[in-house]
Amino acid sequence: MNSKVFLKKTINTFLTLNLSFINYSKIYNKKNFLFTFLSKFIWFVPSNFQALYWKNSENIAHGHSHFIEMDDTALLLKKEICNYATKGDKILDVCCSVGRMLNSLNQEGFSNLYGFDINKTAIDQNKKIFNKFNNVNLACNSAEEYLPTKANNEFDIVFSLSASLELIPASFPLIKEISRITKKYFICIIDENGHAYPRFWVYEFKKNNFKIIKNHKINQTLTLFVLKKMK
Repeated sequence: MNSKVFLKKTINTFLTLNLSFINYSKIYNKKNFLFTFLSKFIWFVPSNFQALYWKNSENIAHGHSHFIEMDDTALLLKKEICNYATKGDKILDVCCSVGRMLNSLNQEGFSNLYGFDINKTAIDQNKKIFNKFNNVNLACNSAEEYLPTKANNEFDIVFSLSASLELIPASFPLIKEISRITKKYFICIIDENGHAYPRFWVYEFKKNNFKIIKNHKINQTLTLFVLKKMK
């Protein structure tokens, strides 16, 4: 970890204010010039850059077509989910894109499946691409808008694939909200030192009532975490 990354992680973990009370749907509107301007000069003001990028990713380089096939990383995450989940568990995919992970879990017999993503085209294309996908509940929303609407311990299993959690502004209490809605396990693959908002993730997990069951380095950048929610 270089000094620049260390500084960013320190700021994002310890020096950023909790702004969960903000109406993020307004911030993520491209017409909100005030927040766009302020975020350039005040570190704890959430930037709308990532949200707008992924909302419009169909027109750039990360449209839903890039997230249809189950690559090795997705298969590894699926394997861990199957190790800890039962068929009747209520399961949430954080930032699910077109829903490849949920579709793959559905093929394994899981049916109580939920997901959300900020890319409306990806959500809309789910039924067309995975036309045998049954009992899925998808929503077009950001994490900042979706998670606070869910009840405590609503989902048995919550999971997320890389380049999702790391792109959500540190001003939103992401891991706190995930812990609040998780009943059993949170399973994720993240780049601990990369993307827009790196944090001291292990500290965040432990601080928010998760016990680390597995901490496995997949490659030079990605780490698999299996986290058990403590009572």
